[in-house]
Amino acid sequence: MQLQAKNIKGFTILEVIVVLCLVGIISAIAYPNIDTWNKTRKVKTEVLRAVNIFENINSQVQRGLYTFAQVYISSEVLDDDSMRVTIISRGMSADSFGRKMSETPDLFKDPVDRCFLDGDEWDDDGSVSKKPEVSSVVLEGIETEFIGEAAVCFSKDGKYYGGTANFADLNNFMIRGTGGICDDPDDIKGPECDYRIGWSRFGSIKLEKWNDRAGVDNDGDWVNQ
Repeated sequence: MQLQAKNIKGFTILEVIVVLCLVGIISAIAYPNIDTWNKTRKVKTEVLRAVNIFENINSQVQRGLYTFAQVYISSEVLDDDSMRVTIISRGMSADSFGRKMSETPDLFKDPVDRCFLDGDEWDDDGSVSKKPEVSSVVLEGIETEFIGEAAVCFSKDGKYYGGTANFADLNNFMIRGTGGICDDPDDIKGPECDYRIGWSRFGSIKLEKWNDRAGVDNDGDWVNQ
């Protein structure tokens, strides 16, 4: 008995075109959200790299490996208008700290002067040392609230806490994705930064993210992460 041939049809060219158009429309609608999410994720990753340096060097101070420690930050604008942000941790042993105190006692009386930027003054500098207790990172795809160099220094009991330049009067460091230097957080429009890394004189590190609740001027707050 001869079987009847099945009536099998493929897609017509018109049907393929319609499907491709629908896929293109859906992709075009979804792409901005995916792109924004991806950029936000990358910024958060770089911020966490910065937080890790602050937390790691302070843990070394608390455990007694270093009596005095520093987080050094430099930011510069490159030829393509992007910003290069370098963060370095540095440590000083109890012996070196005691020797410097005896040689230049007046130096450590001033919270700005004692947080010297010269890496050669430190026992371990994360930009050249292979020790895991100190480190150095170059953040990508982010910008900060200042251009130049600054540093903040910590000691175990907070007695020799200090900062230079941008950190002489501030106890935080603000970061955003690319798009310009962060504005003043007290500006009427609110801060233009995405994240803020804060610290206490005793080395307690805090990460916050700006939450623009209503999308209007100065209506938002920093939220702990």
